[in-house]
Order: sequence, then structure tokens, then C-alpha cells
Amino acid sequence: MKFDFVVLGATGEEGNIASKDLLESGYSVLLCGRNKSRVKNLLEYKKAKFVYVDLNNVEKTASILKKSGAKIAVNCAELRMNINAMKACLISGLHYLDLGGLQEMTIQQYKLDKDFKKRKLTALLGCGSTPGISNVMAAYAVNKMDSVEHIEVGFAWDSNIKKFILPYSIESIVHELTTDPIVLDNGKFKKTKACTFEGVLKFKGIEKQNTYCIVHSEVFTFKRYFGKKGLKFVHYKAGFPKHSFRVLDMIIKLGFGSKEPIKINGISLRPIDFTREVLKKINRPREYKETEDIWIKVYGKSNGNPRKIEMDCLVKTLNGWENYGSNINTGMSISIMAQMLNKNLIKKYGITAPEEAVLSAPFFGELNKRKIFVYEDNKKIN
Repeated sequence: MKFDFVVLGATGEEGNIASKDLLESGYSVLLCGRNKSRVKNLLEYKKAKFVYVDLNNVEKTASILKKSGAKIAVNCAELRMNINAMKACLISGLHYLDLGGLQEMTIQQYKLDKDFKKRKLTALLGCGSTPGISNVMAAYAVNKMDSVEHIEVGFAWDSNIKKFILPYSIESIVHELTTDPIVLDNGKFKKTKACTFEGVLKFKGIEKQNTYCIVHSEVFTFKRYFGKKGLKFVHYKAGFPKHSFRVLDMIIKLGFGSKEPIKINGISLRPIDFTREVLKKINRPREYKETEDIWIKVYGKSNGNPRKIEMDCLVKTLNGWENYGSNINTGMSISIMAQMLNKNLIKKYGITAPEEAVLSAPFFGELNKRKIFVYEDNKKIN
């Protein structure tokens, strides 16, 4: 069977969401991962098939990609596997999308630009909710201005039941909360302390929350694509509800987020791997609902006058997708961008990002079909 798309990391939550959205859109999908039991829901679709893939083996992964007959690989695996996934795509000749590499990984990925251009392949980085939706909203706002000086960007989310549910990948969360982030300060990249308190902010559809400066790829790509308009300042700000942040902070402080292997009865195990598997077993309560706001504030000038544009993307738990909470915006976003690439709506070769390559109008329109709504200065625009 020839497939339209290959999804790497399909057995994770975001890979599951992206795969389901592609299948619901009528495409055939080769589901790649290491645990078939986690895609039972997807194998009910006639156009889905599972194959075991370990991204540590680049050559074997490339062989599977080539045999799939697909032209596009959607990578939803942990970000530490991004380079391996990209190398496999270069060998097999597939276009590539991923959910982002925060900062260090993103910088490494851009070094493969010439290789992808040489093979006339697209590598679109950071295609989830943030990075992803945030980048397209930023470009939409920046394009309305003659110059831009400052961009604030981030996310905030909350739930109706104050019970801890893992909001997204624990590996990504631990990395974000413990890695000293790079910020853009007066036109230069500058390292700051991990999880620095940035103040209390009010968000659309969500009560006030504490925000923290964390590591994120938008700081790097915004400078790359908006620097010519004078961009000098970018901080990434994350908002977590108190009940969730308290548990995450405890997990980290107790060492359960450590990547350093420990030995138990002669078996070597990373605490983060143990924690991930335990947290996956926590079920969402039946009436549990989430709301997330991906937000952008752009400060600049238009026609010589100061201007500020605020963008929000609001997503809530949807019927039929209850098990995913507000995380649907990440998996659905990369699915939409993959479909746009398949339809030749994204035409740039080499390494690129959504703020450069993704047209806002069709992208926002697809979000609307999935009941994910975009706002400009509090007015719905999709």
C-alpha cells in the first residue's frame, strides 16, 4: 500500500492527534512508533497501517520511509530525535515537518539547510501550536507594520477540574523549565535564568496566571525572519495553572525528570522515562475540560505611528477528541501544514519555519473548520 503521509512518533499523543486528523481528512497514513498498542484507535481506519520504527537507527528508518511511497514525513517524536528524523528524510527523499526543537536543537537543524536545498526538499520546523500557530499569527501581525521592535509570545491554559493531568510531553516540559533560555535583548541573544518569573497576566478565556520565561524556538526564528524590520526584543512566556505547575515543579525537584541513568536491580533506567510511563497512565476525569490560549503581542510602527497588535488562538476540549484536551491544536496544526505542503501551498525548499512559509489565510481557515479560533485585537478573524 502506498501512503500519502508517514507519521513518526505516531504512538505519542501529538502523533496520535496528527494521524487522526490526517485520516479524518481522507489521507492514508503509515503510523511509525515503538508501541502498536497505543495506536489501536487509529488502526480502525482502513487507510492506516502500523510499522515499528526506532529513530536511533537512521538507515533502517530511511528504508521504511522510502518503501512507504509517501512524499512527506510528519515528525511528532521527542525533539531529541529531530536530527535523526531529518537525516532519514534526506536519505529517502521525503519532505519533513516537526513540532519544533526549542532552541539548541533548532539551531542544529538549520545547519542542514544546504542538504535539503540540494535535494529540493522542504524541512518545515515548529509546526505545532507554539511554535507553529504562534509563528503564523506573528507573521500576520508583523506584515501589517512598517517596523517592529518588540514581540511577546507565549501560552496559557487551565482546566475546569483542578486535578493534575500531564499537559504535554514531560520531556519537553522538563527541558523548558530547567534549561536557561536565550532571549532577544536589544537586538542581541542573551542567556537568562531558567523559569524566571515574568509577572501575572490575564489571558483570553483564562483567569490570570503567573508567567515564566522558558526556552522556545520562536526567539530564534522571529529574529531570523523579522530582524530586517528592526526587531530587538523577544521573550517567551509560559503560563501554567497553579495546581499543574506545583506538581511539575515537585517532579523536577525530586529528580523524577532527570535524564541521568540510575541502576535498579542491575537495570539501567532514566528517571524521566519512568516518569513518562507513569504519567501516561493518569486518565482524564470524564467531565474534564481544558482551555488554551496561544498569544502574541507585537509592538511596532505603521505610517510613522506607534502600533500594537494582539493575537490570540483559543482552543477548548472538543467533542470526539476529549482524551486529548487542548493539545489538539498541536497535532492538528502540523496535520494542516502537512496537507498544505502536499497541496503545494508551501513551496520553499530547504529549512524554513511557519512565519516564512505558511500562508495565514488558508491556515487560519483550516483551524476554523476544527473549531480553533484566531483573534486579532479581540476580534475573531477566522
